Amino acid sequence: MNDSYTTVAKEGSGEYEEKKSVFYGFIKPIEEEDEALAYINEIRERLPNMRHTCYAYVNKGGNVVRFSDDHEPQGTAGMPILEVIRREGLTGVVIVVARYFGGILLGAGGLTRAYGKAAKLALDNAGKATFVLYHDVELYADYSAYQKLKYELSVMGIEEIETRYEADVVSRVLASENEVEILRDKLSNMTSGKGQLKIVGQRFAPEKK
Repeated sequence: MNDSYTTVAKEGSGEYEEKKSVFYGFIKPIEEEDEALAYINEIRERLPNMRHTCYAYVNKGGNVVRFSDDHEPQGTAGMPILEVIRREGLTGVVIVVARYFGGILLGAGGLTRAYGKAAKLALDNAGKATFVLYHDVELYADYSAYQKLKYELSVMGIEEIETRYEADVVSRVLASENEVEILRDKLSNMTSGKGQLKIVGQRFAPEKK
């Protein structure tokens, strides 16, 4: 499993016009193929009057790559959209470009440029984000030590994603390998060895700045 991948930060859109044809680009981060297919169908339902709804997607693992010209001349729509994804080094993303035909033929070169531009405009609107594989960690500290732990987490730039108040306070965080070792030492010192650090899994999350 790769320990990081780059995708788009959020769903986005862009619009490009060429000789009265309008190309509406849409982009969304996804993990698996079924999410991409659902999004493509969503765009088709949202814009039922479009002449062509073309797309390209790559799943998070990078092993599923699909594209479609949707009855445009072969190689003029899906491939230029896919080239935007590849050029930007993205995985875990789907781009859909729906075309309203303005009555003037654009030719193969015009179509290729237009689909690529609409895809890139959508990407620029959404922005890129790198996701990193972090350890999902639970930190157990008594109530008197928790405030010290909370301060140390703040200093390290680590956000709590869950806090449970049980026999001890359980603070759940995402941490890198190096951060885990630092937290283990800090927790031991502030609890006189009574605190616990448990790695309960792994999770992809936006890279910490």
